[in-house]
Amino acid sequence: MAFQPPIAGLEGLARLIGELGGDAGPVLAAAGLDPAALSRRELAIPPRAFQTALGLAAQATGREDFGLMLAKRRTLETLGGLAPLVGSAPRVGEALDQLFRLMPYSFAGGVRAYVERRGADAMLTGQVVLDDPPALDQQLDHLAGAAVGLLRQLTRPDWRPEAVYLARRRPAQTGPYETYFRAPVLFGQEVTGIAIRASLLDTPIARANLDLNRVLYAQLSARADPAGSGIFRPGARPRLARPGGGPLRGARDRRRSGRAPAQLPAAPEPGGRRLQ
Repeated sequence: MAFQPPIAGLEGLARLIGELGGDAGPVLAAAGLDPAALSRRELAIPPRAFQTALGLAAQATGREDFGLMLAKRRTLETLGGLAPLVGSAPRVGEALDQLFRLMPYSFAGGVRAYVERRGADAMLTGQVVLDDPPALDQQLDHLAGAAVGLLRQLTRPDWRPEAVYLARRRPAQTGPYETYFRAPVLFGQEVTGIAIRASLLDTPIARANLDLNRVLYAQLSARADPAGSGIFRPGARPRLARPGGGPLRGARDRRRSGRAPAQLPAAPEPGGRRLQ
């Protein structure tokens, strides 16, 4: 089930195409979407159609960083029904944990994410979970950009990650990525991840409301898991699935264990290195 139709994301996409001198109508139509759908607030957009539109928009506008540009425009409110939950969490770590647990049941699915904490370091890892996903580069840009944007909204606007790892080919122009992330950006990685200091997860959220957060999480969890399977109980870790089923095995160190690498990468030296 989806807590809120992702029509807001489609509206932002269409608006950005227009601002870049393109025509959103043909792009949406080619992605199998009715341009008139922008006025239908109850409509749920299939993840594949949205990702296809991302790729077509990048081609139509000549912007290889279109997915990143769209991510820059996301606000906490674009999370729809999950926005009050995330904004009321006591700390950043709880906000991310709750969001990532409910993400598969929101916005018609399409992406998965989790946060792995190891000592002084932590890694936010995201994955597109569609068979043969279209415009994967654009969607990974959008996913990573949205994650960093969310952390800046929960903490401070000038926050920067330790490093950004993108499982996409290196674009011709890397400047927009370095400017937005304000951190080393490595392309062609096996997984898409945001390296952060683990202490960030303990940062209090300014609008925290613990009582409200507990009520909202209980309500949303019940809607997402009406059978009461316990997948949202404290300590239950969501599994990332790769396209076609089975556990996500994005990095070589995870092939046998199914877990993240034992050593999370620190910020790379100039010139970068691959995430192992």
